[in-house]
Formats: sequence, C-alpha cells, structure tokens
Amino acid sequence: MDDLYVECLVERKAAGFQPLIKGAAYGLAAVSLIAGLIINPLFFAVFAALVLCIWLLLPSLDVEFEYLYVSKSLSVDKILSKEKRKNVVEYDLEKMEIFAEEGSDRLDQYKNLQVRERDFTSHFENRPVWVLIVRNGEDVERVLLEPDEKLIHAMKSHFPHKTFAKL
Repeated sequence: MDDLYVECLVERKAAGFQPLIKGAAYGLAAVSLIAGLIINPLFFAVFAALVLCIWLLLPSLDVEFEYLYVSKSLSVDKILSKEKRKNVVEYDLEKMEIFAEEGSDRLDQYKNLQVRERDFTSHFENRPVWVLIVRNGEDVERVLLEPDEKLIHAMKSHFPHKTFAKL
C-alpha cells in the first residue's frame, strides 16, 4: 500500500486595506438604502449594484489554500470565504525536479531558469516557505508553498533524494 493522504490548510494574510474596502462597501450600501427610502427611489439602483458587488467581489478577499497530497500528486485548491472551493492546479510529482526550503543551497542551480512562478503562501512573516520545481513538458514552474510537518514528511518519504530542508 503506497497511497498516502495528507491535507494542509494555509490561510492567506489579509491585506491592510481589506477592512476598509469591506466597511466602505457595507456603509455605502446602507447609505444608498436609506437614501432610496427617504430622498429618491433611484438610490435603490445604487443599493442593488452595491449588494451585487458585495456578493460577487468581497468573498474573493478572504482566501485560503488547501494542499492535498495523494499518491504522489499534489493538488492546490483555493477556498474563498470558507464557502467556495476551486481547484487551482494539480501536479504530478513524478515530474518534480526538487522540493526544498526557500534559501536552501540546492535551489541555486534553478535561479537562472526561465520559470513561471505560482505563489500559494500565506504572506505571513517568519513562516517557512518551500519551493517546488516541476516540469510540465517544456514549461518549468516554481511553486511557493507553506507545507506543514506532515506534508514535508510525506514528500521526504516518497521523494527522499528530491526533498531538502535548509541547512
């Protein structure tokens, strides 16, 4: 039995302006509703547009990433407002070049490669970031992750010669 299942959830840090955007949207919606009731019914159109924006756009401000490691594949899902889940990408780890902690000297050989970078980290300071280099045909991707100890252990157990911690 070679199957291993590991989940890791990473909550992305909210940008400093997010509470301002949420407060402004809710405040403007309340003002336009009151103005629609008191001043002019045309403000109901503004209220409806703001409610639509709140419903469609504000959930995208609250983001979590879930890493799912199953049978030598890594899937990354994006969770918006703890409600909507979207599969962002799935990697076949048999095509993995290296999985190393950021700052590891093993990553030096990949510095000059033309790569596409994908960032699935929380953006909190003082959290270890790991780099996954994967080849997809001619394309090379540099994927930034914040795995927990279980995920790191799973990667080390299946790929001991490709997984490196910073010394």
